Amino acid sequence: MVRKLTIGFISSRPLEDRKNWSGTMYSMFTALQKQGFEVVWIPTPEYSVAELSMFRSIGNFYQKIFTRGFNQHQFILKAWLASRKTKKRIKQKKIDLLFAPTAVPEIAFLKVRQPIVYLNDANVAQLLNYYSYYSGFGWVSKKITHFVEKKALENADHIVYSSDWATHFVRNFYGIPAEKLSTVKFGPNSEVPGQVNFNKDYSGDITFLFLAVFWERKGGDLALQTIELLRKKGLPAKLLVVGCDPGIRSKAMEVIPFLNKNIPAEAQKIKDFLRDSHFLFIPTKADCTPISFAEAAAYGLPVITRDTGGVSAMVEDGITGFTLPQNAGAEEYARKIEQLLKNPELAKQMSHDARQKYEQELNWKVWGEKMGKLINSLIIQVNQ
Repeated sequence: MVRKLTIGFISSRPLEDRKNWSGTMYSMFTALQKQGFEVVWIPTPEYSVAELSMFRSIGNFYQKIFTRGFNQHQFILKAWLASRKTKKRIKQKKIDLLFAPTAVPEIAFLKVRQPIVYLNDANVAQLLNYYSYYSGFGWVSKKITHFVEKKALENADHIVYSSDWATHFVRNFYGIPAEKLSTVKFGPNSEVPGQVNFNKDYSGDITFLFLAVFWERKGGDLALQTIELLRKKGLPAKLLVVGCDPGIRSKAMEVIPFLNKNIPAEAQKIKDFLRDSHFLFIPTKADCTPISFAEAAAYGLPVITRDTGGVSAMVEDGITGFTLPQNAGAEEYARKIEQLLKNPELAKQMSHDARQKYEQELNWKVWGEKMGKLINSLIIQVNQ
């Protein structure tokens, strides 16, 4: 009997946890299992009280000297300790390969005999001053952050990103060889329908779904301004906000503040909203590869969004939706949407194309098959 290959999977939570990284860790775990691998959990390191105190002291000292923020997640001492602790945990398992999604500190200085596959949806150099929680770091902290990131990238045997935006950046910024890089797109982290209704009525009320937790970063204000502008033009548009409370009220908007996917009845409501809406409208200001866009594709929902980050991996402009320039305002969005509302056949074609993109690219079966080939190839190379 042929022994199953065993993958050690680094994660901060148990692999069965459906909430970890918005469900992406669980989706990857099950996709790898379906490829025939034995997958074992390698927990991220725990730190002693003394170590945590030392980390805080380093950050406080830096802030006192430079009066700027310090990246507490990614610095040399923490990465060295994380790699050391991770090596001890790997020794307790019999694994053929280490899969390290988002685990930069854990692999930066890690020396093991098994090949390492690192995965993420972006590189830290792309996120600095792009996401608010990666802003305000001083130049020394940035250099340290880049140093640790590069060590992790160089130490990995293969690197996988969820968009060409991230893959191309790493190749150009850090000089990582192309043969060491792959783009493998994510799928939706929820159940998807077997069939989609491609014959929705576009002659009555039109629902634009804003499915997001972060109102400001996801462009909620711009979405609402656009819908209000469409209504002033006599178009029966409504913004359905699910997942956050913007703290404002408008006749153009309905708000469902929070739904828990782990509660079956509430998860069903989210599915119903995806099924019954006409478009997903999230003009996001900053994003890597939004999972909600893969979910929209699975339901045949065209996506109207902003061309930023890795969004173009999930939405093809003019085919599965619209990706507008970063400086586009409500008027530009309204004009694009009017094109769809005045041409229902175009909207229906986009719906078909969105579902097709899900079936061909944006699903975990395809992700698993691509990762399976990559992992098997790496293990064969090591054993030759």
